[in-house]
Amino acid sequence: MSVIEDTKELHRKAWSNYDYFTDSLEKAVSICQAAYENGENSPLFINNYAAVLLDLHRDDEALALLKNNDPVFSEYCSNYAIAIAKAAYDLELIRKWNQAAIKKPKQDGAIVAYMDWQGL
Repeated sequence: MSVIEDTKELHRKAWSNYDYFTDSLEKAVSICQAAYENGENSPLFINNYAAVLLDLHRDDEALALLKNNDPVFSEYCSNYAIAIAKAAYDLELIRKWNQAAIKKPKQDGAIVAYMDWQGL
C-alpha cells in the first residue's frame, strides 16, 4: 500500500474502534513523518498528515504543515480552518477557509480531521 492508503486505513481503524484510536493515529504519524522526511509533499499527503496530527491534538504542527502549501481542494481548506480554530483562533481566517472549502472541489482519498464546531 502507499503512504496515503496506509494513512487512510489507520485513520479509519482509529475512528472505528476507540481501543485502537491513539495507537493507530500515532502509527499513521510515524509513517507520514518518515515519508515527509524522504521528500513526500503532495497536497493530498500533506492534507492527510495534517488531519491525523489534528486528531491527536498536535494542532501547531498541523497548522505549520498546512501553511506551506496552497489549498487546492475542499478537505484541505476544511483542515486548514480546523487547524486555525484549534491553534490560532482567528475567526476571520476560520470563516475564510470554511467558505473556501465550500467552493473548492472534493479530493478522493482526502481525510478531514474531527472538529466539534459547536463546542468551540
